[in-house]
Amino acid sequence: MLFGVGVGILLRSTPKLKHTGKVIMVVIYALLFLLGKEAGEDDRIMSSLDTLGVQALLLTLGAVVGSALCAKLVYNLFFKKHEG
Repeated sequence: MLFGVGVGILLRSTPKLKHTGKVIMVVIYALLFLLGKEAGEDDRIMSSLDTLGVQALLLTLGAVVGSALCAKLVYNLFFKKHEG
């Protein structure tokens, strides 16, 4: 990853790489589509989708609540103007 950052810094003003972000998004969408296709073809995944869905929902809720609490803590510690 650090190598990629270094290459990005060196090539950031190259006009030929102007549309790289759009290409990356298309590739990401294609990968997500193929992942969904493979999951849909897997009988084990499809038969346990209700369990996986509940686990995914709980994990997502935990991540969102945890992120919000950490953001509030960081805001209170570093950005909130203390009266005094």
